[in-house]
Amino acid sequence: MTLRIGIVGCGLITQVEHLPNLLALPQLFTVAALADPSATVRNALSARHGIAAFATADELFGQGLDAVLIASPDPYHADLVVAALQHGLHVFCEKPLCYSVADARRIAAARDAARRVMQVGYMKRFDPAYLALRDLLSRSHGPLRAVTVDVIDADAAPFVQHRDLVVPDDIPAALVAESSARKAAQVEAALGFAAAPPVSSGFAGPYAAAMVHDLNLVQGLLEPLGVAFGTPLGAGFVADGRGCHLTAQLAPGDGLVTMTWVAAPQLAYYCERISLVFDDANYELRFPSPYLNHHPTVLVERRADGFHLEEISHRPSYAEPFVEELKAFHAAITAGAPVVNTVEQAAIDMGLFADFARLAAGRG
Repeated sequence: MTLRIGIVGCGLITQVEHLPNLLALPQLFTVAALADPSATVRNALSARHGIAAFATADELFGQGLDAVLIASPDPYHADLVVAALQHGLHVFCEKPLCYSVADARRIAAARDAARRVMQVGYMKRFDPAYLALRDLLSRSHGPLRAVTVDVIDADAAPFVQHRDLVVPDDIPAALVAESSARKAAQVEAALGFAAAPPVSSGFAGPYAAAMVHDLNLVQGLLEPLGVAFGTPLGAGFVADGRGCHLTAQLAPGDGLVTMTWVAAPQLAYYCERISLVFDDANYELRFPSPYLNHHPTVLVERRADGFHLEEISHRPSYAEPFVEELKAFHAAITAGAPVVNTVEQAAIDMGLFADFARLAAGRG
């Protein structure tokens, strides 16, 4: 069954990943409509791909669609998702789904009332190396001592040169101001107080827009071990919100999880590593920039026999996570397959981040 899908928001992630990937799956999807407030962007993409384009999501929702992909600025995600569900559409929404647990509950209620599929865009849960590591962990023994995550992020520019991006130059100033006001109000609601920078900017930026992938992925790796995030121990934001960290105890047990993320916009380099340490083994995932195709994540398994160290490099597949998540979205709609990235998990993610942000603000 081919689904008619529309895309709301035609910025970088749509142009680099979602639109090309949907067009490459004609047996699953027909991209029937685009919506973006920039006439420059929507007209160029409409002409390039022969797709009807609209200025607003409301216009797009009325185009006889089966599903919609939401890739608008983050402060609009929750309201657009609810509106799409109320129009009877299945919804795929880019991360973060929302900033607050309350908004996640509102989305879940709308999903249940509409009886439609709602999937969050955590594409790393479809990474073949991640799935291979989950399988290895399901057979591991002994206590997990530590999980470490470190990310150096140069942002997207060095890694999207293979796409002919259309950059908007006509977004109304009033719309930019409205987006900023929405973000501030939603962050305050999520944290329960009006946080000053860098806590407010760090929560909405490095936490919700970047590190959320790693927070979500680590929880997926902990599941087969029967372990979860426990007591938050530390958190903070640095470099005017361009860097962040968090530390928590693992439960049950006395293991530790530490995560750091820092932006390096003048360095054309991307590094993202997740490492799990046991008494007798170490597993490490090394991710490329997510925008690069045919650059599979590296999974390294390390074990030792006395002083003899053995390293096994796993490369399970060249399947693209951004493509696999769309296939899973289609399967959930047409075949009743389980939704992998649920509203409920997104609520847990943002609840954890709110706890860490409050700790960073001295309110933990």
